[in-house]
Amino acid sequence: MSTVGRALVSWEQFLELPDPEPGFHQELHDGEVVSVPPARPIHILVQSVLVEWFTTQAQGRGRAVQEFPYRPMENLQFWQADVAYVPSEDWKGMRGDDYPVYAPPLIIEVLSPSNRPTKIKRQRTHAFAAGTQEFWVVDTVERSIQVFYSNGQEGLYRFDEPVAVSVLPGDSVVLEALLER
Repeated sequence: MSTVGRALVSWEQFLELPDPEPGFHQELHDGEVVSVPPARPIHILVQSVLVEWFTTQAQGRGRAVQEFPYRPMENLQFWQADVAYVPSEDWKGMRGDDYPVYAPPLIIEVLSPSNRPTKIKRQRTHAFAAGTQEFWVVDTVERSIQVFYSNGQEGLYRFDEPVAVSVLPGDSVVLEALLER
């Protein structure tokens, strides 16, 4: 019996791909090109309230970005975080047109039909290997936030519970309160 494998796409080949169809974006997962469909309204709402909260709380120390593209490894990897927190000092190295090898200290993924558990685990593994300190998985159906830390610890919170934010020491967020505004 033989199997047919997929050819891996390098970083250079990925950059040469044609633009995806409108509304979609492409990611590179272990050399495989993945087309990601547009986000749903609840997904966008959660992203936007978290971006606003993190940027406000940072008070100039950094900012949160929605749909943040990042490259955690030199080759075969290019992901887009639903929300990422990037400290001000890290922005200084991102002022050119190139995609530097970088993973933000905090990544938040909002679950959607295209976010399978295996995809989220792969993304988290690569992000932690590249320096991410905290990785959140927000489930709008279960109304929960699962927080993973680079030291192997994790926590599970309901939307109405405060979640401590390690990248902003002393701050915690209650997602339910943000969504009720």
